[in-house]
Amino acid sequence: MIWRLPDQRQPVVALLGPRQSGKTSLLRSLSQGCGATVVHAHLDFHETPLDPVSAAALVAFQMMRGWDTLRRSPVFHRFALGLLALNESLDPDRARATDQINGLIQQYTRGTRRGRFASRLEEAVDATMDVVATGALSPLVQGQAREVVTAVRERARPVIGSLLQSTARWGLRDALRWHVGIPEAEAAGSLDALIRLSSASRSAAVGPLLAAFLADAKDQAQRHPALRSSCSCELPPHYVGRAARHDHAWVLLVDGAQTPAGRQFLAALVAARMRNEQNGPGSGGADPLVVLAACDQWQPEWTTRWCEPWRTTPLPDTPQRRVPLLTRATRTLWTRQDEAGAGPDPASAAHYWYPVWLDPMSEERVSYLTDDTSSLAAPIAPSVVHALTGGHWGAALALREQRESTPPDAETVERERPLPVAVDASGRPLWSRALETSLPEGLVAPAPGRSAPSPAVLAASYLADVRTADDPRVPQGIADLPRSLELLRRNLWVSTFFHRPSRIREVGWGDADGPPVLHPWLSRCALTALSAAAPAGPAAAERETDPWNEVFTRQAQALASLAANHNGSGAGVAREEQQLFYDLALGGFAPVAEALAGRFDRDHRAWVRLLDYLASAPCRLVHEQSAQEAYAVLLAGIEQTGRDVVAVATAKLLALLWLYNDPLTERSRRWDAQIEEGFERLAHNSRLLDVSALQQAGALFA
Repeated sequence: MIWRLPDQRQPVVALLGPRQSGKTSLLRSLSQGCGATVVHAHLDFHETPLDPVSAAALVAFQMMRGWDTLRRSPVFHRFALGLLALNESLDPDRARATDQINGLIQQYTRGTRRGRFASRLEEAVDATMDVVATGALSPLVQGQAREVVTAVRERARPVIGSLLQSTARWGLRDALRWHVGIPEAEAAGSLDALIRLSSASRSAAVGPLLAAFLADAKDQAQRHPALRSSCSCELPPHYVGRAARHDHAWVLLVDGAQTPAGRQFLAALVAARMRNEQNGPGSGGADPLVVLAACDQWQPEWTTRWCEPWRTTPLPDTPQRRVPLLTRATRTLWTRQDEAGAGPDPASAAHYWYPVWLDPMSEERVSYLTDDTSSLAAPIAPSVVHALTGGHWGAALALREQRESTPPDAETVERERPLPVAVDASGRPLWSRALETSLPEGLVAPAPGRSAPSPAVLAASYLADVRTADDPRVPQGIADLPRSLELLRRNLWVSTFFHRPSRIREVGWGDADGPPVLHPWLSRCALTALSAAAPAGPAAAERETDPWNEVFTRQAQALASLAANHNGSGAGVAREEQQLFYDLALGGFAPVAEALAGRFDRDHRAWVRLLDYLASAPCRLVHEQSAQEAYAVLLAGIEQTGRDVVAVATAKLLALLWLYNDPLTERSRRWDAQIEEGFERLAHNSRLLDVSALQQAGALFA
């Protein structure tokens, strides 16, 4: 049960996540979980792009059902009267227009709870008078008395009905007074205020009508609180006794919040909330509506208070805070903006928003979703599936569909191909279908076959280096790179939440924040497209025009040129390390391992940090062969070259961790034991006294 303290403000929660990450599924689950206990409604602007007034009308209609925790169903008198007036075509004559509005109010009154009761009472009184005048009691009334009773019955019938309905209309007095108090009414009477609203355009009436909707929700929550006997709220331990008194929030679930209709509705709803809380009639207290809106795009207005998900740290000297995970989001984090000196005043719309990040699916959930219980496809380790999909709902579904479509007569080699290059019945690879459905509008998915790398693939290659993802400087010469990065970031495909830290990261980097990275599913599919575009054959001429080599060579040169123009403290060392990163991505394993071994006896913690950075380089070998085969290729002849123990152990560690970090590599106890042994061997052969960093790193694989 969602609970709130009396008069507590509610946020508009933006549920963030890239396209097909499971936001719609979560909203449906929450709607089912609310059941008949929590007052809630659900809007889907993907299926039904309503204007704000129609959307509010649909929400009110859904909330006017019966609820187990309420004695009476909610009513929205203010909103309903305004909507009736807006939809009525009034006569140009003022008197007739007044009669029309009066008629609308009377008709609406008869449909209210009190109006229906008054109608039934009117029928009962009328029936009683009929019994006296013409029924069983008529013999008791003779002569002139019968004429009097008949005359009274005929004259009293409309008067009694009018009096009873007037009593019912008394229940609308607060709603009518509310329309008198809004700024648009200019202190006119209730009928004149509704006439004025009726003559307004639909766009101009959005503000008053949504403000009326929120005012109705607030009035209902205050006058008809939830039944305590039906309450199952789990309150924090310190809320006991009188402090345990609380109200229940009303929930509005919004799907498609990034669509034009969704943005318009939410903007109008926030504006109406600001209007009611600051300038509207009856201010004091807040409405109970908490909004959970599924968003797959970042909105610039949030940046005044919230740090973008693709930034490692908030901007200095600003009220920015980090966006939390949904499971870790608390009201306290949101309400800190109300503290003195927290930044812009509450008049800004950003004050009402609360962006939270959708948690990725767990390994167990992904395994359950992708397990088709079929023997047609080769078994896949849950850790591989989870690392490859990054807990992404759409990626897990794509993998399941791919496995289900594997033909029974497929050869063993075909069934055991790496997942991104697996093909469907039409021969189209999975990576191609995934990019087409996942890339944001404005980025074109590369076509299978030999072709020049698309801007999306170039951006993915650039983001493969964790040191570039958070760098505000963008090198020149890479086609459409700034635009591609902006689209991927704004559509939430680049985020610090996607960073999958290695086991040794904490040893080398301490508690440093994780860098923003491209989502592993999109990154793997884009790099697979780059690898698949390479020409076949080992000829040197073909390798020079290999798109993989060409892209990463050009990128390394562009970053070197950028670093040369921005020299600073430690820039030379950082540039050397970055060059080693790209040398490894280009397949120069042996020279990189030798250079890494040459730095071993300087600073072990810095060495572990460099090892972790180099091991995050894109690995092409796993596109072409298994991880075990790739490891054998990398270490071929290493121990027979006369190298010392440190050089051999360094080469083995680099190869193991490089392949270990790839999502297509299945992690096993055998790999862990080899990595642990490598760190122990290095610790025993170190020339430095302090080998704690090596020991800590090895212990992580024990």
